[in-house]
This record gives sequence, C-alpha cells and structure tokens, in this order.
Amino acid sequence: MPSVPASKAATRRPRPPLLTAVAAVVGLEALLLLVGAGYLVHGLLVEGSRAPLAVVSVVVLAVAFAAGIALCAHGLLRSATWARSPLLVWQVLQIAAGLPAFTGGSPWLGALLVLPAVAVGIGLFLPAVSAEVGR
Repeated sequence: MPSVPASKAATRRPRPPLLTAVAAVVGLEALLLLVGAGYLVHGLLVEGSRAPLAVVSVVVLAVAFAAGIALCAHGLLRSATWARSPLLVWQVLQIAAGLPAFTGGSPWLGALLVLPAVAVGIGLFLPAVSAEVGR
C-alpha cells in the first residue's frame, strides 16, 4: 500500500457520514438500474420479444447509465466537484419518470424511483456534503 505524503496526511479530514450515505444511495440506484437491465434480458431470453433490438438498446442504455451513476458515486466519495451536476440531473429525470407511476397503478414503483431521488437531491445540498464536495 503506497504511503501518503506527510503534508497530505495531515490535511486530510474524515469524510462526512452524510456524504457516504448519499454516495451509498447513488450506488444503490446504479445497482437497481443493473437489476432492471437484467430483468429485461431475462424477459428477452425467456419470453422473447417482438422488438428485440429495442430491448437490447434499452439494456445497453441502462448499463451505460448505471456505469455513469456509479462513477459519480465514486466521485462523491473522492469529494469531486464534478459529480454533483450529473447526479442532480439524474435525480430530476428519475423523479420525472417515477411520478406517473403513482397514478398509473404502480405506486410501489413510483416510491422506488422518487424517494431515493428526493433523498439524494436534498443530500447533495446539505451543508456537510456541500462543503466537502464544493471545495
């Protein structure tokens, strides 16, 4: 394990627990995207599809978004300023996708999409997180 220079070790502060919590929820969102992609692949292989190219396209996009979101979660843990903007955009898109589920007969799906997005959106602006990531 490489050693940290003495000057950096002395200035390094512990990561705020709220930042770790926000990054963990973002990681969970990325994992859920991968689970959704796996569900689509399972449906394609087991049940077939009339539009397999569309299913494969959605799976590729879901995996790409999951990778991007996971990269942003890693960026949060490293206190990278760039990670906040794409995560905030993702949370807004996730809320926009989840709200119609409440009136469309799947309130559990709406809650699964909206609640973590609201938590992360608020968490990104909490003073402890903002001070750490905003440097």
